Amino acid sequence: MKKWILFALLAVISGGCQSSKKEQKPLVIKLAVNDIYCKKTACKCVHYIAAREYEEMQALLKTNYNIELQLDYFMDTYAFEDALLSKKYDGAICKPWLALKLEKKSDVEYDRIADLLDPSNNQWLTGIVIVPKNSSIKSLKDLTGKTIVIGDADSYEKQYAAQRLFAKNRIQFKKIIQRASCIENIGKLLDGEVDAAVISDYSLEADCAVDFAKPADFHILAHTEKIPLTSVLIEDDKISDEAADRFQAALLDLSKKGMPKTMLSKGFVKPAKWNPPELED
Repeated sequence: MKKWILFALLAVISGGCQSSKKEQKPLVIKLAVNDIYCKKTACKCVHYIAAREYEEMQALLKTNYNIELQLDYFMDTYAFEDALLSKKYDGAICKPWLALKLEKKSDVEYDRIADLLDPSNNQWLTGIVIVPKNSSIKSLKDLTGKTIVIGDADSYEKQYAAQRLFAKNRIQFKKIIQRASCIENIGKLLDGEVDAAVISDYSLEADCAVDFAKPADFHILAHTEKIPLTSVLIEDDKISDEAADRFQAALLDLSKKGMPKTMLSKGFVKPAKWNPPELED
């Protein structure tokens, strides 16, 4: 084949690919956001680390992929839950359990299409079992007969994962207290009301607990199982499979090419396999 014919064919193919990309129909996706590391959903006391901003990423999605990503931000998890139950959103960006647990409260089903990395490019979250640094408790087995504070049912890593950890190690407590937040759990531990506490592994660095507690104040006895930290979830009956695949491909492609620095990490990765047994019928 003559070179000029080959070049002409390549030009047509290349031009066709570019035009098809530009001609993709606009896709509008509206998500509710409750992100530990987002500036608009984190307390001001941790903005030195929770400084993520989505605006530059949204602009790139619109310019390069014809995807208009609309985001509403919620600092309060109860307001966030109400927002998802209102049916005004196509999904969420959050700790996945915050959305997945709603499947039993309503007729929604969520698909995790991507996980968002934290500022250390970490994909995972665990609960940590802590005691004061000067405690006589040195191992998990030393907790038998003691009192502990764990999370409530809204917090997977501090509740269900913690209970599995204790059952696996056959720990029998004198008393188990449940509280909603890491701050409450740490407060009870520091006040001497409990012997140990379960908190989220990020809470001593990216939560309001930094105002009165430091990692050096505690000894970590154990970590719970790893679960995804932050996910992009799409509601099945709101977004078609084709649209969800397109959105996922755009997030992964943008992350591969280079996420804006305002996102604080390399961006999005394929969702890790995670099927909470608590949602099984």
